[in-house]
Amino acid sequence: MIGASIRRPVAVAMGCLAVALLGASAWRNIPIEFLPDTRLPRLNVEARWRGASPETVEAFLTSPIEAAVQQVKGVEKVISLSSDVQGMGTSAIEVHFSRDTDMDFARLDLSERLSALEEELPPAVDRILVQPYIPPEFETQSRGGFLRYTYTGPYTLEALRADLDDRVVPDLSQIEGVALVQASGGRDRLIEIELNEDRVSSLGLSPFAVAQRINDLDLVREAGAIRAGDQEWSVTIQNRIARAEEI
Repeated sequence: MIGASIRRPVAVAMGCLAVALLGASAWRNIPIEFLPDTRLPRLNVEARWRGASPETVEAFLTSPIEAAVQQVKGVEKVISLSSDVQGMGTSAIEVHFSRDTDMDFARLDLSERLSALEEELPPAVDRILVQPYIPPEFETQSRGGFLRYTYTGPYTLEALRADLDDRVVPDLSQIEGVALVQASGGRDRLIEIELNEDRVSSLGLSPFAVAQRINDLDLVREAGAIRAGDQEWSVTIQNRIARAEEI
């Protein structure tokens, strides 16, 4: 009995010592990062199509973008929303990646695929934007940007903006550490219309009525669907002006 009572405390002490040694070993082997990776594995894709209905945006804009997005390595989930706000058709897509995805490579791959896709999209679709995901509580802190540049040259505003979008913005986006590059200013190629005041007044028209009629020339609307068995095709009415003479 005396021998048994002595060995039991020794066994307990040995067990405590073993646990303490395991804890010390685990503590020394815990990985510590001075600059931990805080990037969220998510990207936002947005595209706009003026005059298009949500159904048309879904069929001819959102669906092709989703198909391109799903080819990027590491994509786990894609959430899309096609909407129409005051005549502006909008496609908003959230792309969720796996935690171990290299987000720099994923964004570059996604941008290249979308750039190739833009040539196949309707001509009235604006440039597709790829943006990092920013939690709502951090949105106010992310506004304003880190650096701003002014792009000038002996060219028209249209030529400067085209060169900025085609050459400068893609190059800046590939720099390590750059999350988002946004271009503003310049202008797209426009057609200026000068109204004859006397003729407009004699016809009982107003400048607003003329502008509304010109806007109606660029019409894209969903007309319905055709179903055959388990297949369905969307029918869309498109009326697009290609030359100034048509106006």
